[in-house]
Amino acid sequence: MRSEAIAQLHDIRELLASIQEPSSIRRAAELEGAAEKVASCAADLVDVEVPRDLQLRLAFAVRALQGAEKAARTHRRNPLTRPLSHARFALNTGKAGGWIHGTLQILDPENTPPSPYDSDEANAG
Repeated sequence: MRSEAIAQLHDIRELLASIQEPSSIRRAAELEGAAEKVASCAADLVDVEVPRDLQLRLAFAVRALQGAEKAARTHRRNPLTRPLSHARFALNTGKAGGWIHGTLQILDPENTPPSPYDSDEANAG
């Protein structure tokens, strides 16, 4: 059960990593159901003790994914706010990807690639 949940989180992390640009809002349909998958993974991982805040991390990821879906809906409905929708979508997908990636680095460090923000060059400046 735990390995299946971790595999699903890896799949979602890879999807979020492929959505890097604000213009990726056109691919928002690919995120359908991602929040529900993360929530089901959180339920499967309820007995995990390390990290202590695992459920909170995954709840933040779900909330960010829901925010990205909302930004995509706003993008389709209201042309005047499209630049803001692009920014909100990029921010929320980045947040969700970060929460999931950080969780996977703790739960499955062998199979999780290093974060691009862990390098010294990314933190300088």
